[in-house]
Amino acid sequence: MEITTQDAYKQQWQNCLATNGAVAHNTNGFDRISYCRHQYSSDQLWELQLQSGLHLEWIDDNYHRNLRVRTEHGADIPLVAKFYLSGKQGVFCPGIPGVPTEYCEAAGQSYFFALPNIEEEEISLANQRVQFLRIYIEPNFFQTLGFDLASLPALLRRTLESGDRQPHRFHQALGKMTPAMQVALQQILQCPYRHTTKRLFLESKALELLALQLEQWLVLEQGEQPSVNLKATDIEHVHEAADILLKELSHPPSIIALAHRVALNEHKLKIGFRQVFKTTVFGYVRAQRLERARQLLLAGDVTVTQAALAVGYISQGHFAAAFRKQFGVNPRSLRQ
Repeated sequence: MEITTQDAYKQQWQNCLATNGAVAHNTNGFDRISYCRHQYSSDQLWELQLQSGLHLEWIDDNYHRNLRVRTEHGADIPLVAKFYLSGKQGVFCPGIPGVPTEYCEAAGQSYFFALPNIEEEEISLANQRVQFLRIYIEPNFFQTLGFDLASLPALLRRTLESGDRQPHRFHQALGKMTPAMQVALQQILQCPYRHTTKRLFLESKALELLALQLEQWLVLEQGEQPSVNLKATDIEHVHEAADILLKELSHPPSIIALAHRVALNEHKLKIGFRQVFKTTVFGYVRAQRLERARQLLLAGDVTVTQAALAVGYISQGHFAAAFRKQFGVNPRSLRQ
């Protein structure tokens, strides 16, 4: 099997694209679709620059020759969420804590990873069609969403908290994609809208996929821990924690601080919210924030921007996407 570097492969791809490929530049003002057939495969690449810090790629490759691509990752690389619809790729990547040197990414599965300062080789075998959606997320993107980092899975939280000082390296296999993920993926691929409406729709679906994946990750993380039997007093403390969150929705305390205030350990608090409210602490805060914003908008006394800020959303775009997902309508429609 031939081995090539990522830079050499990209250059070959660009050369092929220039001679016998096709490019639809900025088909909706924010995306680009490229088609190309070269010595290894026939490819379609759909690239979308969504809101700041969020980039989406759809890859559809038909391989007619084995290919092994070696990539040198630097320190300044984004987080990646990856969803496979067909095919599989082998990966050789020594140096990821808790992950085998060789592993496989396959159809029907999803993954979340960050691989700074490491060498990786991806192996694609001939006679298969590989299709996957890849979402690139800049680390500071999560801070703009208006929620506490402590509500995120531990691996991701440590990565974001480390910042530029010592980038954390991980690869988290999240198992089979849920039906909701499958639906969101198909809605992205079959989006009926155009121009600005299309971009808003795709942003909301990308955020939905991230939310579904993070929720699956939290469930997986909790399932790896010993079960906890909550006492009646523990349940009371969980309700007390919920009351605190309702009173401090615009600036909620971290999970660690919240657990301390209600005299529960962090694990019991997380388990308690799942048992009592059927959601995570983050999910509870998000739902209550959006409901409060809805009430403010229905009262007619605030603008959409004011409602978003009142419940802790810094970005109006993130607020609008979350609102549409929760209630099925644009927040602006409640002002009309």
